[in-house]
Amino acid sequence: MKNIVVASDLSERSEPAVQRAINLAAASGARLTVVHVVDDSMPSGLSDQLLAGANALLSDQVAQEMEGSDVTTDIKVVTGDVFEAVNEVVDQTNADLLVVGIHRRRKFFDQVRETTVEHIIRSSSVPVLLAMAPGNDPYVRVLGGVDLSKVCAATLHKIGMVAPKAELNLFHAHEISFRKEAERDYETWQAMHVLPENLPPPTFVEGTAVDALHELMDGKSFDLLAIGAHTRSNAGRYILGSLSAGLIRNPPCDLMLAK
Repeated sequence: MKNIVVASDLSERSEPAVQRAINLAAASGARLTVVHVVDDSMPSGLSDQLLAGANALLSDQVAQEMEGSDVTTDIKVVTGDVFEAVNEVVDQTNADLLVVGIHRRRKFFDQVRETTVEHIIRSSSVPVLLAMAPGNDPYVRVLGGVDLSKVCAATLHKIGMVAPKAELNLFHAHEISFRKEAERDYETWQAMHVLPENLPPPTFVEGTAVDALHELMDGKSFDLLAIGAHTRSNAGRYILGSLSAGLIRNPPCDLMLAK
């Protein structure tokens, strides 16, 4: 990786994301851009105060996390719409990865509208890493979902960006009764796509992807889950599958979504 962007809302929820982004930048030699967005609908006087305060607070937070690290870092505190502003910074920096923290849970609003984090991930043109655990240590065990799509093949290549030395485990959930048929479908998918070398064989689980995740992660110590960000229809970069959306709201561990 050459460039990483991490979005911070200055809350405790963003601390693991900033930590993880610094860790990844240090390991890969990437340049790190830390961005915070102030709502541009506020009066100009108040907006100016918030910009100055946010810049000072974010600079202090990053400096504390950066202690002992030589990562090249840029701080960007801007006004605008959060989704547009974050994606603009991603485009301007030619980022390879966007890192975000978990969303603030709101029982009512989460039921009736898309969360900020979902919106950012849905509109992002690059893989997104959702960080919820302290990010100072490298990933050790990764679980990757295989749904036999082009997006899934791309996701498997992206795992190496964030967890190059981790133990990789794959799973394929199939809702058909015959294991042999699922294995043949997997072999066909392998032949049709360029995949990373030395992939481990997947665990085949009869049932939905949600059922498979519950079964595989129950009592297991995976610290990263990697899946494709949208549905198997490959209808476009702006679609989040129901599995992805559910995991974004309630991630069992750090979550990477690629498109």
